[in-house]
Amino acid sequence: MKLATSLLTCMRCGDSKPLYGAVEFKCHCGGLYDVTHTWDHLQEYSPLQLRQIFDARARPLAHNGPMTRSGVWRFQELVMPSLLPENIVSLGENATILPAGDRLREWVGGDLDLWVIFEGLTMTGSFKDFGGTAHVSVSKQSGVKALICASTGDTSAMAAAYAAPAGISCVVVLPRDDVSPVQLMQPLMHGAKVILVPGSFDECMRIVRELVEQKRAFPINSLHPARIEGHQATVFLAAQFFGWELPDLFVVPVGNGSNTSSIGKGSRLLKNLGFVPRDERGRIISVQSTAADPLSSAWEKVQENGVADPSKWAAAYRPRQHLGKTTATAALIGNPVSCEKVMREINHSRGAVLTAREEDLNHAVMVAGSDGLCVCPQTGTALAGLRQAVSRGFVKKGSRVAVVSTATGLKFPEVVRKQSEGLGLTQEAKTCSTEEVANLIGV
Repeated sequence: MKLATSLLTCMRCGDSKPLYGAVEFKCHCGGLYDVTHTWDHLQEYSPLQLRQIFDARARPLAHNGPMTRSGVWRFQELVMPSLLPENIVSLGENATILPAGDRLREWVGGDLDLWVIFEGLTMTGSFKDFGGTAHVSVSKQSGVKALICASTGDTSAMAAAYAAPAGISCVVVLPRDDVSPVQLMQPLMHGAKVILVPGSFDECMRIVRELVEQKRAFPINSLHPARIEGHQATVFLAAQFFGWELPDLFVVPVGNGSNTSSIGKGSRLLKNLGFVPRDERGRIISVQSTAADPLSSAWEKVQENGVADPSKWAAAYRPRQHLGKTTATAALIGNPVSCEKVMREINHSRGAVLTAREEDLNHAVMVAGSDGLCVCPQTGTALAGLRQAVSRGFVKKGSRVAVVSTATGLKFPEVVRKQSEGLGLTQEAKTCSTEEVANLIGV
């Protein structure tokens, strides 16, 4: 494959600099960077020819390299076309797209063609692996020796897992009281150094941001936009699954904002390159919990009939200083790093940002479970937001909707334990008697 040139380009002023070797990740004007590529390497192919190439890579009989093993590197020409093959660090990233079950469709309402994109079936159990494989590969090609991240649990697992085979050391900074035991165990398993901070994720992020600005550390948070490039594979996989068409609507939980940012960026790319029709499909509804809702609360203040004026929304936005309690701890973020990018993609797609109540997002997890789906509370946030969007008339009847499930529910056992209390689902036998067990189950 002919290699492209990749740059960091400011989303505000347009200034750019080389991607590889960069150590500053905020422009002099204060804007965030996008990764941009020259597309000369695509000139020898038509969109149809590239779709056929991508479809062939989805059949893993061709060879055993990252382009067939990974649902990210299947699309390398779109994800990171400047990367040398020997620098790809992959753990077989992929997603499974399943139709929602009857109970979940009934609970959401709207007579929708409802699908769930399961991104928790990756090596570390969350969607962060999609971005991690791109970011660590770029870090390897840049000669980076050590990575650091702040995390609510999922980024830290990804960072440690991908840094290990790349031969890069890793430090993760976690909010001591807001990570599950499973999320704490994961970076330790891969040999990362774990720093537990007696504060929120936003305080952890401030520490990391200051170290990066002082050039004392290299970030693997979405401060570095290479993460976003890998996350675009969510859109590419969905488009491929639906016969190279986008769903009418993506519904996404919001933490730091990388998912919304990448889905919007990837959708625009597919349309601009002619891979999918240039129509209104690919709208985005993003959802926050009431515990951490800076984007959604600002959107609600200025929206009229489901549409917010971009300048009024930006003016109304304020980071949330005091966070509430939620089981969706992976999205408990009061000042999302990618808030400007979230606003850009919501505005461009004419989408919305909604707030899910705690009782609704937890109930959504159990409804999904009754259909055999094991989803995290962040996914519950998205499902509860979709239900609200349907009730408010933001989603047309019969729309094809893809809800992004960002992590496996196995990371959050306490959610199910608390939700199942009082339902009589767990009973304790006093003896090992067959008859006692028979009495308990009523046979």
